[in-house]
Amino acid sequence: MSHESSKISSPENAKFCANCFNYSWDQPDDRSKIQQCGKCKFINYCSKECQQEHWEKVHKHHCKYLAEQKVLPQSRHDPANCTGCKEQVETGPVEMANPDNPV
Repeated sequence: MSHESSKISSPENAKFCANCFNYSWDQPDDRSKIQQCGKCKFINYCSKECQQEHWEKVHKHHCKYLAEQKVLPQSRHDPANCTGCKEQVETGPVEMANPDNPV
């Protein structure tokens, strides 16, 4: 596999190796061999070597979140702590709907 620069440009190229993409390497000609991460099903790799390299450098820090097995504190919308929601409640629905309302 050549690792010279290439671009992802068309829908048929939507399935791509994340590691090759990170390094601007050529994507494999045969996209049918690209496998997705078994845990999160979000990231794809062209080879075991690319999967291992990307895991060590990047993906091990993200996979559990992409797989929704772990949630970061304050990463979910909480209307009680949301300034936009608080502002809407304080302003009221009628004033919020007013086109001249600066909020």
